[in-house]
Amino acid sequence: MNLEPGGTKMKIMHDTYVLDDKHANGGYVQSLVLPDGRPKGLKIVLMERGLWPISGQRFLTQCSIKSGSGKLTKLNPRCLNRGICCARALLAAQPDFRNQKSQVEEAILNDGYDVIFYPAFHCELNFIEYFWGAAKRYTHENCEYDFESLKRLVPEALAGVSKELIWQYWAYGSGVIYASPEYDHLVSSRYASHRRISEAVET
Repeated sequence: MNLEPGGTKMKIMHDTYVLDDKHANGGYVQSLVLPDGRPKGLKIVLMERGLWPISGQRFLTQCSIKSGSGKLTKLNPRCLNRGICCARALLAAQPDFRNQKSQVEEAILNDGYDVIFYPAFHCELNFIEYFWGAAKRYTHENCEYDFESLKRLVPEALAGVSKELIWQYWAYGSGVIYASPEYDHLVSSRYASHRRISEAVET
């Protein structure tokens, strides 16, 4: 959001619910759009909430640090940790903004699906890497090293990895014993790494 209303890159945001013990209902709905259709700026939103500093006090739009080019264009990481040092940090620290879901997550939830995010971890620990590894192995072994064969082989490779094998990759990556001790032995003992999946035995 800009400090002042409007702006060429500003997007219209939906109304938000502000928690406030001073109100009978414990909060109130705040529109983030002006009557003329322009998006409200940070200053107006904070003033309506009674959070804007006293008149005459200097208050930055955002605290910036030097980027790789040496210019002050990069947001200070401290501002993302519920800081109150600048307008963007102060608004980002409010409960309704902290709890706001992403547009993609909202769209998925509105369609009736659950959204479960992975915690931060190395990408190669994701079981889908085993799936890609199996598809790449098939493509490598059957490729005729021309573009036409590649266009044919890639869909074949992706479709050729069975759902059962994908579940095995998942069980291996999560350490879950799936179905039986024999199944655990099949999965855990046959995969030294995702790049050596050729030893896998599909049951």
